[in-house]
Amino acid sequence: MQDKSKKVCLSAAEIEKLSSHYLNDGRKQESWKIEQVEISGDLLNATLSMSSTYVSDTDEHGFHLTIFSTLEFLSQLMIIYGHNWAGLDEKTREGWMVESHTKTVRAIRNPNAIYVEMKVQKMRKRGENLYCSADFRVTDEQGGLFEVKLKGFLS
Repeated sequence: MQDKSKKVCLSAAEIEKLSSHYLNDGRKQESWKIEQVEISGDLLNATLSMSSTYVSDTDEHGFHLTIFSTLEFLSQLMIIYGHNWAGLDEKTREGWMVESHTKTVRAIRNPNAIYVEMKVQKMRKRGENLYCSADFRVTDEQGGLFEVKLKGFLS
């Protein structure tokens, strides 16, 4: 254990040895695809798959969905919902995430079948901006579960 009262200065080489390969390089290898979206009122359901994955050498179970990719595709789904809600058939607004809360309940391990349920809590227009608050459940067929709350707007 480190003496917490001692000041430590790490060199670039030491930082490299302690850093996550995934965060430095592996994350750039990940890509996802939205396969299907269904919208009914304040509910959106989507099916996604990973087009490209990264598997960490330190994870003995193989692939696991990361919160980083998850936030990307949830943001995309929120943008899609907001444009659809406003009656727009193509992206004309910039999306801005204002607040997020994530909870990883169980790891999502299936890269080929990721399911999203988005429940819109609030959607409104103020001037030219569209504001949305939504709760998400991200699951797979193996019992994986992420619970996410996002607030954002389109301007």
